[in-house]
Amino acid sequence: MRFYEGKGLLPEPRRTESGYRLFPPVILPRIHFILQAQRAGFTLAEIKELIDFKKNGVSCREGREFAMRKKNEIAEKLKSLKVMEKLLSEFVRKCENRGEKGLTRPCHFSFDQVKDKSGK
Repeated sequence: MRFYEGKGLLPEPRRTESGYRLFPPVILPRIHFILQAQRAGFTLAEIKELIDFKKNGVSCREGREFAMRKKNEIAEKLKSLKVMEKLLSEFVRKCENRGEKGLTRPCHFSFDQVKDKSGK
């Protein structure tokens, strides 16, 4: 909770005389929203922007555009991950192409053997 307070995602709560934080029950939906937004891939800075949407009177159109940018960013990351998966699968395939005997030979994976798509 202190972490989210420090990032400006939660308001500073009232405190008891002994310093304990007293959060009102209405803070629970915000915490749920923060966790859900993190699962959706938003950074804490982006979540702060999302929380400020209501305060700043941001339209649903603007909110949708914000979400679409994040969606497109995630789509690009997925493309990159698929390329990584393909490269790693090829590495594993080359290791396994001679069965157990192939697994005992010196590792073929080194930077001097890696070529880009242009054949360089």
